[in-house]
Amino acid sequence: MLDKAKALASAGRLQEAAKLYDKLIADKPRNAVILAGAIQFHNRYSRQFPKALALSETLLTLKPKAVESHILAAESALNCQRLRAALDHAETALRLAPDQPDALFIAAAVDMALNRHEAASGKLEAALRRDPDHLPSRIQLARAMQSAGQLTEAEAMVRSMLDAHPDNATLLPLLFSVATMSRDDPHVRRLTESTIPALRKLGGPPLADALRLLAKAQTDFGDHEAAFATTTEAKAAAPMQRDTERYADFIDAQCSKIDARSFDRPGGSDSDRPVLIVGMPRSGSTLLEQMLAQHPQIESVGESPALRVMTQELRMGLHVAEDMIRAIREVPEAAAARLAVRYLEETAPMQPGTTRVIDKSLHNFELLGFFAKLLPKGRIIHVLRDPLDTCVSCYLQPLSPWHSYTQDLQGLGRAYMQHRQLMDHWAEVLPNPVTQVRYEALVTEPEQTLRGVLEGMGLPWDDNCLAYEQSANRSKTLSASQVRKPLYQKAIQRWRQYEAHLGPLKEELRPLYPDGWTESYR
Repeated sequence: MLDKAKALASAGRLQEAAKLYDKLIADKPRNAVILAGAIQFHNRYSRQFPKALALSETLLTLKPKAVESHILAAESALNCQRLRAALDHAETALRLAPDQPDALFIAAAVDMALNRHEAASGKLEAALRRDPDHLPSRIQLARAMQSAGQLTEAEAMVRSMLDAHPDNATLLPLLFSVATMSRDDPHVRRLTESTIPALRKLGGPPLADALRLLAKAQTDFGDHEAAFATTTEAKAAAPMQRDTERYADFIDAQCSKIDARSFDRPGGSDSDRPVLIVGMPRSGSTLLEQMLAQHPQIESVGESPALRVMTQELRMGLHVAEDMIRAIREVPEAAAARLAVRYLEETAPMQPGTTRVIDKSLHNFELLGFFAKLLPKGRIIHVLRDPLDTCVSCYLQPLSPWHSYTQDLQGLGRAYMQHRQLMDHWAEVLPNPVTQVRYEALVTEPEQTLRGVLEGMGLPWDDNCLAYEQSANRSKTLSASQVRKPLYQKAIQRWRQYEAHLGPLKEELRPLYPDGWTESYR
C-alpha cells in the first residue's frame, strides 16, 4: 500500500494519496518507514507542512539517532519557517553523517534560508563531490544561480537536469521561473498538448500548477489576454479559502482599539538596528532592499519569520483580533525585553560595521503593534506602488496559499484596502519612525528617493546604493531576476494591458484614485 500511495502522489492524485497515507498511519502509527513516506508526501506534494512537522516529531521519538529522521525534521521545520529548529536538526544530521549528500543538502537549504550563502555553496559542492548526480543539490545550485541573477547558467543547468529527469515535479517550474519561454519551446508544447489536457480530467492543484506555468509562458511571449484567462482558470481549479470576516475584524479591531497610549508603558529594547520593509507583494520591495543592502552599514536577512513565529509560540491565533490586542496591551515588560533580545539574535548581522538590519517579511505590517512593543525604536519602511499595478501583478503571480486574498479580484482589492487602512493607522499611533517609499519615485528618481530613505535611517549617502545589480546579496523572491537588471520603468501602468477584466478590482480601489484612473494615487 505504501508503494501505491507513492504512485498516486507521483501521478498527481493527491487527495487519494493523502487518504491512503492517513490509513497507513492509522493502521501502523509507529512504523518508521510509513512515517517517513508520509512526511515526504506532505512536504513535497500536499504541502501540508504542519502535518509533516507533527509526523516528523513522532518519527524522532522512534528513531532519534537516525540521520533520515533529522533530515526530514529539518525539512519540515524549514517549510514551517521554524528556522532555529531546522538548523538544530540539520546540524545533528551532519554530526551523524558529515559526508552524506542528503544531510549536506538540507543543511545547505537551511543556510540559504538564513542568508548564509557561502556556507550553503560549500555544502552543496561537498554533496556533489560525493555524488555528482545528487539531484536535490543540483537543483539547489540552480536556485542559487537564479538568486544571484545568473539566469543563463541556471537555465542551462535546469534544462540538462530535465533531459535526464523529465518527470521530476520540481524541475519544470524552476525552468519556467529562470527562462523566458517561447511558443515553440518543447516544454511549452508538451505542457499545452499533453500535460494540461490530461490533468483537466483530474482537476485540483496539479492542474492549477500546470496552468500557472502556461500563464507565465503566455506572458513571456506577450499574449496578455491568454495569460489572464489561464490564471483565472488556474485559480478556479484549486480555489484558496480565506476567512474574510475574521481578517476584517483583525484589521478593524487594531485600528479602533490600539492607539498611541497603548505604547506608553516602557518595555522591550532600545535598539534601533532593525528596519522592517512592509507592504503588499509586487510593490518594489525587493528592489528597495537590494539597493539599500549595498550600503556598507546595512545588511538584509531577507524575509525573516522571527516575528510571526513568536506570535505562534505565544499561542496567538492567525488573524485573531483578541489575541493581538491582548498581546499589545498586556505583554509584561520582562517578556517584551526577552522577545526583543530574541528577535535581535535571530536577525543578527553577519558583517562587521553593520548598524541597520533589514527584515523584508512584507506581511509584518499586520504585526507592527506587536513589533512596536518589543522594539519601539526600530524603523519601518512602507513600500507602495500604483495599487492597480500591485494588485494585477499579485493576481497573475503564483503566490503561495498564504496570499489567499489573491483568489479573486474583488477580494484582492478589499485586502489591499485593508492593508492601507492598517498602515495609515500605524503611521499615526506607533512610536516607531515610519517612512513611505513609492516604487515609481524609486525607479524614476532613485538617488533622490534613496537619500530620503537613508536620512530616515540615520545614515549618510553611499554611491554603492545605485550599483545594486552588481550585488553579492541574494534575492529569493519572485522578483529575483528583475532586481539584477538596470532600473526600468516598463512596470509602471502595466495594469492597462488587462483593463477590460478589472471592473471588480477598480471598484474596490476607487477611493485611492481621487483624480480618476491616472498615474496619481493616494
